[in-house]
Amino acid sequence: MCGQLGTGCTEIAQIISSRMKIPVFNTEKLLHHLAADLELSFTQLATKATSGEVELDESLSSLVSGFIRDKHIEKIIIEGRTAFMVLLEPATLKVLLIAPEYVRAYHIAQRREISYERAQEATRVSDDDRAQLVRRLWKVDWLDPSLYDLVINTGAWSYEQAADIIEKALRNRSSAKEV
Repeated sequence: MCGQLGTGCTEIAQIISSRMKIPVFNTEKLLHHLAADLELSFTQLATKATSGEVELDESLSSLVSGFIRDKHIEKIIIEGRTAFMVLLEPATLKVLLIAPEYVRAYHIAQRREISYERAQEATRVSDDDRAQLVRRLWKVDWLDPSLYDLVINTGAWSYEQAADIIEKALRNRSSAKEV
């Protein structure tokens, strides 16, 4: 589940996870896994990443690719920025969440308890970061709808409604693959 900052990826993933009992992995959770794998504290990992000793994007991409290929893990939700790292990997359902900037900025302002103006800037910086990440890793435009099975505008749907749509698509896709 990929999305623009402020479109509710985390919230929607949690709703689906709760309903379908599928674990969610995002950048924060994967960073904790990476730190544990490297036997480092979170602070030590941050220091090594800043110094260049650990390439975070490559390490996170490798880690999440390992989860995808792990035969012991039947289903997994990868959400947020980390989902872009495995964008072209095989998946049951690829979802892109979008919304108008004003909707996203309002959500970020509320969630982070910052001004609307700072939230607008955060969404723009994040959009640029995600565009560069996907261009660097995959040489594609991250907002190209043909990369995804489903694109949902969370400015037009509540998080519950978006989760309903995704859950239905996931069940339909999963049952079709079993036939």
